[in-house]
Amino acid sequence: MKRKILASMIVFLLLATTATALTLEGSCDIRFFGQSTLHGFDGKVACQPFTLSSEGETEKTGIIRQPVVRVLVAEMDTDNSARDKKMHAMFEQQKYPQIQGLFADLDPGLILQQLQAVETAPGHLEFDLQIREISQRVQALTRDLEVTPEQISFAMEFTLSLASVGLQPPSVLGFIKVDDQVQVKARVLLRRQ
Repeated sequence: MKRKILASMIVFLLLATTATALTLEGSCDIRFFGQSTLHGFDGKVACQPFTLSSEGETEKTGIIRQPVVRVLVAEMDTDNSARDKKMHAMFEQQKYPQIQGLFADLDPGLILQQLQAVETAPGHLEFDLQIREISQRVQALTRDLEVTPEQISFAMEFTLSLASVGLQPPSVLGFIKVDDQVQVKARVLLRRQ
């Protein structure tokens, strides 16, 4: 039953937008989780608002050209000012004020079909994560798809090795160290315009 409802909503969305190209206003709330020698910690940051617009006459023939999602390092917050200061220094926030998610061209119709096909199992979304001058290919798990005529939302998650993007985990007094692995979870919201 759930699959039929989702399929009906996706068909409705595709039919409702066949006369014009697709434009989506995007936002995301990101949480990150890490461990240190003493305890675990978590933080949060919102990505900068972004717009996805397809090129082409219709949503079915349009392509969204290489979207970029940005996060400001200065807005990353773990609710501990001393830890935040070390984290911002690790990212060299003054020289590199943002982290970017760089996507290849996206086909909206194909993505909706893929999301429908993985309704009950996690899907995947690939992008390049650029931190400072280093880019790393990330394959995020996607789940919890919610589609209405007004918006699309989903969750995504991946694990990041700080060393893999050239970051030295912060330490306190030389013996309290942050682990290399950080879990990243995001809730993405795309509103139709």
